[in-house]
Amino acid sequence: MQKCASTDPLTGLLNRRSFERQFNLAMAHRAGGKFIIADMDYLKAINDEHGHLVGDDAIISFAQALELVLGDECLIARIGGDEFCAYLPKADANTVNQLVTQVGSAARNEFLRKTGLDYPLSFSVGMQKCHPKLTFREMISRADSELYAKKRSRPAPTAIDKAA
Repeated sequence: MQKCASTDPLTGLLNRRSFERQFNLAMAHRAGGKFIIADMDYLKAINDEHGHLVGDDAIISFAQALELVLGDECLIARIGGDEFCAYLPKADANTVNQLVTQVGSAARNEFLRKTGLDYPLSFSVGMQKCHPKLTFREMISRADSELYAKKRSRPAPTAIDKAA
């Protein structure tokens, strides 16, 4: 029952409540690392074109890619429909940027394996440096600002993007 109460039922990742509790505890005892929030791009287009079960496969593929690439030392959670966050205690900005690229490749490969669809699973990321005593709410607010600035600057999806 403990596991059910602390994990997301679709992905098996931590849920928001559990992540928030563990992140706040980590920040109370140490500083450093990076906090990221990731939001899948164009999930609605996948749902509209292929159905919600395939959309679920996209979410699951992205979650599995996060776990595979980020590893056991990181806290990873699904905090909303297509939103995820992670705490990377030992990462710097360059490392995070490399990991984000790897997550994208792994997610696409996993989605292809699950569905047979070679669909670009793109996502936008906001990243912030962790500081002692900052709470989850403070970190998500800061990372959200960066995330939505990136989303506003990206191009709208086209038929070519869907087929790529």
